[in-house]
Amino acid sequence: MSARELPLAGRRVVITGAARGLGASAALALGAAGADCLLMDRSAVELGVTASRVPGGARTLTADLANRADCLRAAESAVHFTAGDLGALVHCAGVLRRGSLRETGDGAWDETLAVNLTSAFLLLRELLPALSAGSGGAVLLTSSNAGVRGFAGETAYCASKFGIEGLARAAAAECAGRGVFVNTLTPGARIKPTGMTRRAERDLAPGQRTWGSSAPLGAAFVALARLDGTGVTGRRFRCDRVAERVKADGLPLAADAWEELAE
Repeated sequence: MSARELPLAGRRVVITGAARGLGASAALALGAAGADCLLMDRSAVELGVTASRVPGGARTLTADLANRADCLRAAESAVHFTAGDLGALVHCAGVLRRGSLRETGDGAWDETLAVNLTSAFLLLRELLPALSAGSGGAVLLTSSNAGVRGFAGETAYCASKFGIEGLARAAAAECAGRGVFVNTLTPGARIKPTGMTRRAERDLAPGQRTWGSSAPLGAAFVALARLDGTGVTGRRFRCDRVAERVKADGLPLAADAWEELAE
């Protein structure tokens, strides 16, 4: 594929939670689509491994998004990386601390909200000028079924993901007309278990365990990061369904396809 055919050639993209799982899949797919990627995670070693696999390479930034000062430092570094023009902010960083309402301590609550929700807000706030510049930008915030349903034993996680859904819709409304499209994505039913999801998997009966590789889901991030004038914003999508549609129809997806895929 020539540079001219790469859908995101020359676009800068910031990806959090890029060391493993869905974030790593997003990084590999976006890099393959020609994007210049800045990868963030708290694990420097795993982050380096992911960066080495990104076509054309990627820059890395080790940051603990549970720490507000570290998150703001990372945002400042990302602003410099964008050079005033950011194509996409992809927020995949997340933690899941299972426990009943009574078992959820202050530390678990604070960490979950900080990583899953507050860091998304801080990065979006600080990077909004760069997203609004040039030809505009896409914001992709990773959500979950826990963003629309309550689950026993996941109080903090559900609160954070409901917050992500609200943040995305409010930001989409505020950014309407500014060339910034804000959407949420959920992995879908078949993703490879990561450190965050392995414990949840163990709690399922064998017949309910439907995990598979998250690698094919990267196509969904490319589809939604494309600045093709679809105007899709303030919506919720499943990565597996979008990726399957991209495989069947190619890019860009038509407007009616996005309407069918939105949840």
